[in-house]
Amino acid sequence: MMRFVVLRRSYLIAILIAAALITGMATGLGLFYRLAYIFALVVAVSFAWNWLSLRSMTVSVDRRTRRVTAGDRVEEHITVQNTSSLPRPTIEVEDLSELPGFATGNAMGMLPSAAVEWTPTGVARRRGVYMMGPVVARNTDPFGLFQRERTFPYTDSMVVYPRAHDLPGFRVPPANLSGDSSLKRRTHDLTPHASSVRDYAPGDSLGRVHWNSTARLGHLMSKEFDEGHASDVWIAVDLHQDVQAGELEESTDEYAVSAAASLAKRFLTEAMPVGLIAYGTEKLLLQADTGAGQMDRVLAYLARSEADGTVPLADALAEDEMLWSHHTTLVVITSSPRPEWVWALRQLSQRRVRVVAVLIDGSSFGGFFDSREALPHLEAVGIPTYVVASGDYLPEALSRTHRPSEEAGADGIATAPARPAEVAGGA
Repeated sequence: MMRFVVLRRSYLIAILIAAALITGMATGLGLFYRLAYIFALVVAVSFAWNWLSLRSMTVSVDRRTRRVTAGDRVEEHITVQNTSSLPRPTIEVEDLSELPGFATGNAMGMLPSAAVEWTPTGVARRRGVYMMGPVVARNTDPFGLFQRERTFPYTDSMVVYPRAHDLPGFRVPPANLSGDSSLKRRTHDLTPHASSVRDYAPGDSLGRVHWNSTARLGHLMSKEFDEGHASDVWIAVDLHQDVQAGELEESTDEYAVSAAASLAKRFLTEAMPVGLIAYGTEKLLLQADTGAGQMDRVLAYLARSEADGTVPLADALAEDEMLWSHHTTLVVITSSPRPEWVWALRQLSQRRVRVVAVLIDGSSFGGFFDSREALPHLEAVGIPTYVVASGDYLPEALSRTHRPSEEAGADGIATAPARPAEVAGGA
């Protein structure tokens, strides 16, 4: 697709042609007619040059990465070929990518039948799903009268996942989460956890038959299975638009989703069922499950999440409270200073749901609110709380809970050493 633009200088040439013709007719001097012809010839040559320049050009794009993690390098390879026997003094080529901070523009002059290649690179600074492309080539004639651009529809989707750190120091309330828990859930599916045997029932598959018991008792016996640990972990991410601060990788929501991804990785590595709720533009709900596939789903959900939700965290927790039972640990990640969500967690705690809070300090990201106003309320109801500030290294910030009695700072926060070069969005 081509788009033609008449530059402002073209109007000046048109005025000069009109003035030369009018003056020639008024004075009868041939000089003015010749000037009008010259100006008209310049316009015609400029138009033809501009039109031919882009028709005889090809562009190809090789995007080498389609799925990356925040902080990873993104690159693509662009090749521009001049298939004409005429030179091209100035060609501008740009990939109209939505990826923040990914600049791909290049201005070049090209010899006849020549090719120019370059590899734009950048850093994925923020999670999300972005459109890469299309590629636009622009050309201006030597006199600067006309500009034409041609769009090459090379588009691809780029998914940027939040960074998931290892969190060896993160601890949760021990009830129902220890490795030797006896709490089980019975299931009709075949799982690695065989708990007992029973008499064979019509319809049981051969995979259920327990051959040792069958041989010993002289009749078919079937295995009973359970899901393993009955306890599960839910991670709730507050993406309400009124409690966000910062930009790109240094923002409260980017730290929040990175913390959520890291926590999911932590529990899934221990074979714990993990569920996710992200309260953003739309509520993203992922039921608790285990395995590597669940981690992929968690990352995909968090990549889609946007920090412009309209439902306050307290209301969202009240709406979804039936998802959680006394076998559940709920980890809430928020930067909200409001006490209402703390009272909602208290209600869940009274129902024997184990609750943990990860508080993202919005004021450290330049916010006009102080997230730490929620700390006294969390203390009062005895909810373990981790505090994360801008510049903190997540594995260290999530290795110790808030302890007001420590002498680590005047604000009573037990601070872990920060690594300024390694932040939640791109450590």
